[in-house]
Amino acid sequence: MKKILIVEDDQHIAKALAIRLKAAGYEVTVAPDAMTAVAAAVKIQPDLALLDISVPAGNGFTVAEKIQDLVSTATPIIFLTASKQPGLRQKAQELGAVGFFEKPYEAGELLAAIQRALGERRAPDSITVLDLSL
Repeated sequence: MKKILIVEDDQHIAKALAIRLKAAGYEVTVAPDAMTAVAAAVKIQPDLALLDISVPAGNGFTVAEKIQDLVSTATPIIFLTASKQPGLRQKAQELGAVGFFEKPYEAGELLAAIQRALGERRAPDSITVLDLSL
């Protein structure tokens, strides 16, 4: 089972993400701040991290840098933000992020980005795939 670290200080958003990801078959760990996030990343060695850019005790960018330094395997990172501050997307790209979503985001699009980042080829829940080949 793939492990996902969610770094999000808004309890409602964190809970909604955790429920959706658990339902999709992922093991989820939630960290409400930067310090807890780094400790959790070292402990669980996540397969992917979802990082809010604005979190207590630091920010998502510093958490991403620490995860890249401290976790033994490359961890794909997807940033989430409600901020409209210019340059955030570019900074995320410079850090090697595989995704960047502005809140509010479409949950299905986020799940598809997570699956792509993890190299999974699952059909989205809301789409029925029909084999029409003869």
